[in-house]
Amino acid sequence: MAVSKPQLTLLSCEDKTFLHERVLEVLEEVGIAFNSPKALDVLAAAEVPVDRDRLSARIPRELVEKCLSMVPQQVLLAGRKSEHDIWLGKAPLPAFTSDGSATYVLDDASGRLREGTLADLRRFYRLLDALPEADVTWSTVSPRDLDPRTSLLEIVKAAFSESTKHTQDGVRQPELVPPLIDILEAVSGAPLAERPLFSAIDCTVAPLQHDPRMTDACLDLVAHKVPIVVMPMPLSGTTAPMSLSGTCIVHLAELLSAVVLFQLRSPGCPIVASTAAAVADMRTGGYLCAGPEKALLNLALTEMCKDYRLPTEADGVGSDAMTADFQAGAEGMATGLFAALAGADAIIAFGCLGGAEVTSLAKVMLDCETVRTIEKTLQEVSVQADSTVLDDIRDVGIGGHYLGCKSTRRLVRDGQSFQSRLFRRGLSGTSVPPSIVLEAAERAERLIAAHQAEPLDDDVTTYIDGIIRDFSLLDAD
Repeated sequence: MAVSKPQLTLLSCEDKTFLHERVLEVLEEVGIAFNSPKALDVLAAAEVPVDRDRLSARIPRELVEKCLSMVPQQVLLAGRKSEHDIWLGKAPLPAFTSDGSATYVLDDASGRLREGTLADLRRFYRLLDALPEADVTWSTVSPRDLDPRTSLLEIVKAAFSESTKHTQDGVRQPELVPPLIDILEAVSGAPLAERPLFSAIDCTVAPLQHDPRMTDACLDLVAHKVPIVVMPMPLSGTTAPMSLSGTCIVHLAELLSAVVLFQLRSPGCPIVASTAAAVADMRTGGYLCAGPEKALLNLALTEMCKDYRLPTEADGVGSDAMTADFQAGAEGMATGLFAALAGADAIIAFGCLGGAEVTSLAKVMLDCETVRTIEKTLQEVSVQADSTVLDDIRDVGIGGHYLGCKSTRRLVRDGQSFQSRLFRRGLSGTSVPPSIVLEAAERAERLIAAHQAEPLDDDVTTYIDGIIRDFSLLDAD
């Protein structure tokens, strides 16, 4: 039976070729600052022209094409429980992950902001574990009460204590890699190459640079076949040209330079391309994670990454609003839907406001409705055979009614009609119902109170605590 699926495109074949050629020119003629002697050693071993004084390199186009061909087109993001395994590049619908590293937690009832804590983060992980819409977790809030030397290890412990899903985060110090690997393999009971419970976010530094410490950490991680989510974040108008095409060129040059580096270090290592380019607020210089320009960047970059045959994690349901209001819903739906219709394999979705600086429980819950709407929009539609229910059209005839038809009941049960859990429909009666934001926050609190992920074994928890303690003492020395 023939089916159709909605799709959205911005770039023609000629547009993609043009952008790719400009990216190759930038890599060959301008080059990239890797800012890491270790990275330059990897590149020099492949006879890439490097400048040791400037810690930069110019990458030949032939090497770019060769390394692109080495990236696996499907990437496993393993959960602590196998039922939460996600295969990017294989599933018919995108996976959805929480947004990450917000500084502040918003009290949805009072409107007050406060710095996030480890206790807050554990609650968010528990909520995300309870939500079927959330496939992958990221530290939604950055805890300010942790020792910065060991915070990543504590965050990973919290993730697997409160959730059985895959988690991702940035590894900013190469010294963290050995204890992190020990923790992950203790949780999984298997080598990371077999059960990659964790994916590392590699944020490049626009324009055309890499962070030295994060790059060194990722070079160590790819040796263990940890998936790397390469996340360039150029901003149109400040760290990238104001034009959409110029921002795409800077973004893609940084992305492909990372692909080359990591494939040279560990051929066949899993890489996920992110589409985190955004726009600067030209009044303040601030980061804007939503808006029409961001939606178009999402669309164009997702198309380019898919054309490179790279598994793609797109920016999605974030917002620059300061509360979970109409603006937040409109912005999140636009950016998320554009990425989904372009064919993104994963979409960053749940929780962040205020240019990713703020998070709230209500935003997570309302984003679930946005995600469910996106998934419904992406469903395959049959316009032939049983979907036309021609017999019912004959039987009901002119002026009849379809409410009593068996096909109506069957198709509703099969999900033909979208049923919201929070969004309101229909008449409200004689009074306005309570705020949907407060209702969402209350529902989140109930889920957090009622849900408990399968706990880690006591001996694993003890082992992890020992790793963190030993690393803390070593680092202090």
